[in-house]
Amino acid sequence: MPRAHQPTRRKKSINNKKMNKVYIISEICGQWGGSVQRAEQMILQSKLAGADAVKVQLYDTYRMPGDDRQKWEYLSMTEEQFLKLKTFADNLNIDFFASAFDEERFSWIRNTNIKINKIGSILLELNLELCKNMISTKMETYCSLGKWKEKQFPFEDENVKYFHCLYKYPHYYKEAVELMPRQFDNKLVGYSDHTLGTEACREAIRRGAKIIEKHYTTDHNLQSETEGAHSCSMNMEELRALRNFCDKSFIYTQ
Repeated sequence: MPRAHQPTRRKKSINNKKMNKVYIISEICGQWGGSVQRAEQMILQSKLAGADAVKVQLYDTYRMPGDDRQKWEYLSMTEEQFLKLKTFADNLNIDFFASAFDEERFSWIRNTNIKINKIGSILLELNLELCKNMISTKMETYCSLGKWKEKQFPFEDENVKYFHCLYKYPHYYKEAVELMPRQFDNKLVGYSDHTLGTEACREAIRRGAKIIEKHYTTDHNLQSETEGAHSCSMNMEELRALRNFCDKSFIYTQ
């Protein structure tokens, strides 16, 4: 099995190459502030700026790690809110999917026509058995590796692809690049970014990443104790510039 953070380099034949568009995921939780109106604004802006997908997180705040969890209760999305945002995204023709952190909320995903599942890296620590159950559904699955410490990938299943990730909010470009794999491949396909700015995303694309996931914000100044990812999120202008960079980049696969 290939190593998680040291993917094997492959020789590429020019005759067999084809160009693929870089797929950008705009993560709106937990910058949505518990407001469906703000979340809809974020989805609309993500669509207009060129994102291919928006993603949310589904969890019970009292089952997540950390003290004083009531502070984060307003960020827990209900099933009704989840379905409303999915309908909004569908109407805009932008892909919509989620990371669920318990069986009940994963059933919300399964009860829709959503085809993609995302395993957040912390779930590998919290509930590895749930991760296995998710993968067993054969849904197309993306899994972030920020909390995974082993050299080997956690799962061998063909329906799972991986994102390189540094679980640190925020961090800087230099640290991101030092820990970034030299080359992405057909198993380690993406980069989940928590740096300030988008230059690390660009470097990942140069190294062959085909999927970029990054948090989205309407305002970096909304950074707070309970919403700690605004500073390392992209806004509409940054997303538009990243989309333009992606479209000018040539990503080839066998």
